[in-house]
Amino acid sequence: MTYLLAVVVGAALLVWPVRAWQRRAAGRRLDRCVTDALAEVTDLILVTISAGGSIADAVRLVAQRGPVVLQPVFIEALVRAEAGHTLARSITEVGHQLGSAYRPLMAALVATERDGAPIAALVLRLGDEARAARRRMVERRARTLPVRLLLPLACCSLPAVFIGAVLPLALVSLGRIRL
Repeated sequence: MTYLLAVVVGAALLVWPVRAWQRRAAGRRLDRCVTDALAEVTDLILVTISAGGSIADAVRLVAQRGPVVLQPVFIEALVRAEAGHTLARSITEVGHQLGSAYRPLMAALVATERDGAPIAALVLRLGDEARAARRRMVERRARTLPVRLLLPLACCSLPAVFIGAVLPLALVSLGRIRL
């Protein structure tokens, strides 16, 4: 009975950190997807504004055709705006949910909604910066790839080469040696 209890406690102590690590990794992946989607969001907003649409049209377009990870957030902003909140307030709340990467874009949208400030050049610049940041992040991940592949290479490929090529030659050589 105590053995079973020790196994259960040991399993719980092993599972708990693994689950916490998985939750943190999922959160990091979600944050990375949200940050990667910034360039696409700026492009959609720029297309809408360049075509003569309003900020509400731009938010609606992102909610309908934007990146899947961001659609619920922008739909929520539209629902709040239809429920009586101002669109500027809804956009501000979206900016708080999405994080620091989206704050300049959301601030520009709010300024345009409230004051009618020109936004096209700013959105174009923010899109360029987002694409450059995404490119730098992809290059950084590409530089770490050889380090990540080292362990699987050493643990899987090298033993297979040893067993398939070196060991038979060694056995044949040992068989020819006369003592």
